[in-house]
This record gives sequence, structure tokens and C-alpha cells, in this order.
Amino acid sequence: MGLRVGIDLGTTNSAVARVEKGKPVIIRNGYDQELTPSAVCFCDGEMLIGEEAYSMMAEGAAEGITAFKLRMGDDSVLIEGNGKGYSAQDLSAALLKHLIKEAEERIGEKITEAIITVPQYFDEARRLSTKEAGEACGIKILKLINEPTSAALYYGYNHFGKKTVMVYDLGGGTFDVNIINFERGKTEVISTNGNFNLGGKNWDEILANIACERFAMEFSVDPRSDRSFRNPLMASAEKVKKQLSSGNSAPFQIDYDGMSGRYTVTREEFRIASESLLQSTKEICDKALEDKGLTWQNIDEILLIGGSSRMPMVQEFLSEETGLPIVRHPDMELAVAKGAAIAADSYRNGLTESRMLRDVTAHSLGALSIAEDDDRYYNQIIIRRNTHIPCRETKPFRIEKGNRTDHVEVFALQGESSVPDECVAVAYATIKGFENKGDGVEIDITYSYDENGVVDITAECGGRPLKVTSTSLPDISWMSGKPSERKDENISEKNIVICIDLSRSMKFKNEDGTLPLDEAKKTIRWFVGNLGNENNHFALVGFGDREKTLCELTQDMGLFNESLDKTEANMLGRGTASAPIDYARAIAEEGGRLGVIVIMTDGEWEQKDRSIRDARECRKAGVPVFAVGFGKANRAFLAQISTVEKGALYTTIDRLGQTFQTIATAIKTDRMSLRDPDEE
Repeated sequence: MGLRVGIDLGTTNSAVARVEKGKPVIIRNGYDQELTPSAVCFCDGEMLIGEEAYSMMAEGAAEGITAFKLRMGDDSVLIEGNGKGYSAQDLSAALLKHLIKEAEERIGEKITEAIITVPQYFDEARRLSTKEAGEACGIKILKLINEPTSAALYYGYNHFGKKTVMVYDLGGGTFDVNIINFERGKTEVISTNGNFNLGGKNWDEILANIACERFAMEFSVDPRSDRSFRNPLMASAEKVKKQLSSGNSAPFQIDYDGMSGRYTVTREEFRIASESLLQSTKEICDKALEDKGLTWQNIDEILLIGGSSRMPMVQEFLSEETGLPIVRHPDMELAVAKGAAIAADSYRNGLTESRMLRDVTAHSLGALSIAEDDDRYYNQIIIRRNTHIPCRETKPFRIEKGNRTDHVEVFALQGESSVPDECVAVAYATIKGFENKGDGVEIDITYSYDENGVVDITAECGGRPLKVTSTSLPDISWMSGKPSERKDENISEKNIVICIDLSRSMKFKNEDGTLPLDEAKKTIRWFVGNLGNENNHFALVGFGDREKTLCELTQDMGLFNESLDKTEANMLGRGTASAPIDYARAIAEEGGRLGVIVIMTDGEWEQKDRSIRDARECRKAGVPVFAVGFGKANRAFLAQISTVEKGALYTTIDRLGQTFQTIATAIKTDRMSLRDPDEE
């Protein structure tokens, strides 16, 4: 059996830990260091990782990258080397392989399983990307654990008293805060908040700005405008930051383009320039308290973790603002890795021992929904932030009567706002496998967070599991618009059979001299053109004293229109002795597609009773029938043969186009609600 480890995949530095003789210990790297810089660079065709990469970059001897962890979940290429582009996930996978290789060489054992830590506030995409980076190394990722929770687990491992602690985790590139209850060996997270774009790198920027502004005043050149100088500049800033943690002042040396400047930065000057960043962390802490109805009086102490928490200004600021005891853990930079090692060691049957740890979700999970007035999309929150994980919540989704769709789209959002644009779309799934005859369907959709904080979606209809297919997110720019403006490319496939009255009355001229049949052809041509797409097939049926298929089901609009142009009044007899509904239904039901029948008539039908019976059979079979009449058409009869609510449409020949626009909209949106038989 291989070894289990905990890995702190940090923004600035990373570490690997194991449990040895009941205690978590750090596995040192090849340079005999506990921390490995999270840095990658390319030099002479070779990828350098960790200590070597950081040294080369600090000297300005190679182009490289750090803090790529902040771009997890983004597939963009961040750096190129050896003819290949590398994303944040690629770089993280390379770093993890390096960490594991050096750890194995140090201890002489094979590492097969790991728990990896992530910032509490990482969203779905960043968590999945981290997990996939770990799996790319050939080891099993037991789970992901949140960094402040991991540190608290280490802190509370031998802590059996009752205490409520705020974990203030200021790392190299992220900031997380957890409020945690410790009691009798149990660690329970009750609230969380954070910002994955706030960390020690922001303080480095402040120091770099102070020095560069002085350099620019002296030499009229600003080194910040030179992208190739950024790596050595930020390495110097980080060095000065560490010096200011132990001394009252530190020199910042800038050697750029043959010019050299040396500037003294004081701790007090640094503190004043950093005030807005400190206040930002305080606001995040306040929100974590507010979310659970707590105040600072409910907190017993503040535990500082993360390397950037070593800055004296952090402890001073929190002490001044809260008056609470501030605990600086001696293993501040190592606590996260050691906590992950404890979690890995205690991992049993798919779960970390529940007696030890209960975590919460950092983001509310919602579903994209349509407002009651159909005027906007909104985020309907399903699982609230700070809910203990794993968790699940089931919500019924109603396909309204008349909507004939054969699938449901689900967009899962993370965020606290009801406005979709202010949230992050994290999952897209399509639900199929339910029967829908247009009389309304209720589907139970279950949204869940697993113990890694990863989203999952399942669905049932009448207690029967449905097929849920998750795919990558499509274009979602339409979420900011109105539902009516979205082009739905997933509307159900249809056979649309158009039945046109070709009795002799269709050739009698109107008062304006136009022929009803000519106006009917013009309207049908527009109607078919408006609905013509890869989902719809059209057939043309003429009826008079008999019925006839004038155009078989086709998607060829040219062929259809050619058949339409050849129609003439009287070509199927002078009267209307036929009953075309059952005939049209047989065509509409071909190919397993949804059948729709549209009838256009201008007179009385001889076989009314039979036609009404045929229409009832269409209703039973779920086939929508629209009945459009003008001239001498019988309004009551139109209502009896239409199977769609408001599908009996009496109009005039000059308004025929507007009437067919109404039908086209209903067909396009699958909103063809079948009438209740009791309405007859």
C-alpha cells in the first residue's frame, strides 16, 4: 500500500506533509527546505520548477511565472515553453509532479494518494481544475480540503476544550476567513468568507510602487512599464516585505537599464500605505460574522495562518480593531499542509472522519430561473452559503401545460446576488427521458455539493431517475437579456402539416380584387420560412371533396414552395366532403417527431361529426391542431376541431398574416397547451 500525504498547493509556496508516529511532519524538498516556491520558468529549453525557477526569475535570468494558482479554472495560456502553451492547470500539474517526486526521493516511499488544499473561496471551476491537476500526476486525489479548515484541523487536533475561533488566513495570493467551533476534538466550520484575489502579492505591489515612484522621480523612468523587469522587481518587493516583518526599515534596491537606486522604506510607511488592504480583510471578517448573526463578542480568539499574516501590521490592526487575543501559530506557513496530512491519514470510506471535521460551502448555489412576468432571468438560490457539506436540496421544476419540450436545461450559478451577471455560471446540464404530451410535467431536480465543494445535478420524474448530461458551458451572454430574446437551439423537432382548403370558394375574388388562395399561399410561404430550421419538417396537404398530399415531409423549402405554387382551387373537387384531420395526423406522427397540424379553411365542412371525433383522437395522442378560418368558416366548428388553447382563430383574409404570426410564436416556443376536453 502506498503513502497518503497532504499537499498545500500554495500561491507563493507549496509543501507536502505526512503523518509519522501519530504526528504530522513536513517532507523536505531536494534543497532540504520545508517550503517549495510555486514557480515555473523555462531556460535553454528546460522547464525549471520550484527553487531553481524562483532563483532564475529573481535574477532576471529567465522568463517565468508565479501565482498561477490564481488563474485555476481558466484555460488561457499563461506561458509558452518548448513550443507548447501552458495553462494554470498545466503549471499546477507540473508543480505537483515535482513536489511528489522530491518527496518520494526524500522518504524512499511511493506516494499514491493525497488530499490537496484549496482556498476556501475557490469556486466550482477552480476546484475541478485543481482536482484534475492532481489526477494528472498519476495519484488518487482523496478529496479537496479548504485551507483555513485544514490549518484549523491541525491547530485543534490536540485541542479538546470548547472554543470559537476566527481563522484569518492571509496567503500569498488569497484571503480566507473561517469561524470555527472546537469542542471535544471536533472541528466544525460555521461560517466562511474570502477573496481569492487578495493576498501577500497585493502588499508586494504596494512596496514595489513606493520604490518605483521614487526611482521615477530620480531618473524619469518607471521600471513598472517594462514587463520583463516584473519578476525581479516583485522578488525584491517580497524580500523587503519579509525584512520589514523583523525590522523597522529596509532598503529597496532597484537596478534597471544601467541606473541604480536604493530607497529606505519604513514599517510605518508600509503600514499606512496598506491601510485599505487591511480594511478589506476586516470587511470580509465582518461579513462572515453577519452571515451567522454573530458579533466579535462571540469570538474567543483570532488564529493567524498563511505566510502574509507574519507582517506585524496584521496582528496590530486586528488587535486594535477587535480587542481579541491574536494567536500566531508557530507553524504559520506549514499548518495548512500538516492539517491536510491529518485529514488524509484519517480518511476512511470516502469521508474524513466526521468526528473530526465538518466544513461548509463558501458560495451559495442557485439555478437560473425566469421571473413570473417572463421579463428577466434571475438566480434562484437553492443551497445557501455556509451550509455544511456534503449537502443536497431538491426543487420541483414545472414544465407548464402546453410546453411540448422534450428536455430541460439547467444552469447552476454560484453567488449571492439574484442578478445572473453578478454570479458565476459553474455547471450546465440537460435533462431528458421524461414523457411530455403537453399537459404539464413536474421534474424533481436535485442540486448538491459533495465533500469537495463540487457541484452535482440529478433529476427524477415520478420517482424514476432521468438522464442528466453535463457538458461544458455554452455561450451565456443571453442571461443579461430577456427570455423572449434568447434563441433556443434546443426546441423539440417537429413535423408541421399544413392543410389548405382548395374548394371552389378559394377562387372567388375579395372586395379588393385579391384571391383568397393567393393570400393563403403568401401567408404559408412566410410561415414556413419563419419556422424553417434543422428541427422542423413540413408537409402540405390539400383538401376539398378528397384529400391529397401535395408535398411529403421535407426540410427543403424550395421543394415545399414549388408544391405550394402548383396548388389550385377545385383541383380536389368543388366542395369540402373530405375529413383531412386523421389523414394529416398520420403524416404528423412520422419519424418520432412532435406532430403539429395547421388547418386553413374558408367554408363549411360536410363531415363535421367525423372531423370532431378525429380531433379528439389528436388530443388524446398529444397532437396540437390549430384551426384558422375566414370567409364562411364556422367559428363554433373551428373551436371543436382545434386541440390547442386559443388555437381556434377566426380572421379576415387581410389579417391572415398576423394570425399565422401568433401560431408561429406558439410553435417556436413549444407553448401549445392542449385544451381540456371538458371545455367543449
